[in-house]
Amino acid sequence: MTTLHPAIQTLDTRTALSREMELLEAVSRDPSQRFLWLWQGTRSLVVPRKLAVHPDFQATANALAAKGWPVHTRATGGDATPQGPGIINVTHVYSLPAREAFHIDTEYDRICTPIEAALGASATRGWQPGAFCDGAHNVQFNAKKFAGTAMRFRPSRADRSRVTVIAHALMLVVPPSASTIAAINDLLGRLGQGRVIKPEAHTGLPPNLTLDSFVNRLIAAFEALPLPPPPTLITPS
Repeated sequence: MTTLHPAIQTLDTRTALSREMELLEAVSRDPSQRFLWLWQGTRSLVVPRKLAVHPDFQATANALAAKGWPVHTRATGGDATPQGPGIINVTHVYSLPAREAFHIDTEYDRICTPIEAALGASATRGWQPGAFCDGAHNVQFNAKKFAGTAMRFRPSRADRSRVTVIAHALMLVVPPSASTIAAINDLLGRLGQGRVIKPEAHTGLPPNLTLDSFVNRLIAAFEALPLPPPPTLITPS
């Protein structure tokens, strides 16, 4: 089993999703704060609300849970994703400066660019047919999906001239297992989504990078973003 970097917190996926929303609320109420959080969840599937409202969702969730894949719902967009060993998440929560306009591509740059910098050469961005939660803001390595991203934003509760953002990336330390791909395809099939996830569309960390070296580079890249204030790194207690 991979030994996790000391900055990575391990916790139940449902608890982690709730914690993300707590961080969003905290920064919304105090936009002088900025948080960076690295975490690993328990084995599960996570879906956006657009899938959770499907009439067959509860029956599907029950069937997957019986197979050892509990299903949770998240507040950010995207598609069905896995959680568990071999996956590390980064959550970045911040408020834009007062009266700075929100541009979604700019904010996706702020979550994708540090990951690309940590991966090094051969990191790119874009669609990856056959990948789970495919999108224009995938981070790829050697033309395969390494990370998927999602975000949510809203006006700051403390200062309506500011926008508070929570940006999330799911990063594959190792390529997803056959059982993981099968679980996602099972869920998508039961919900009539008409797409099939392929294992060969994904990759893990480059062989020249250890998890520790990657995480150290990732944290440094987030700290280097031109976005005040410096982030508070949330570490396991």
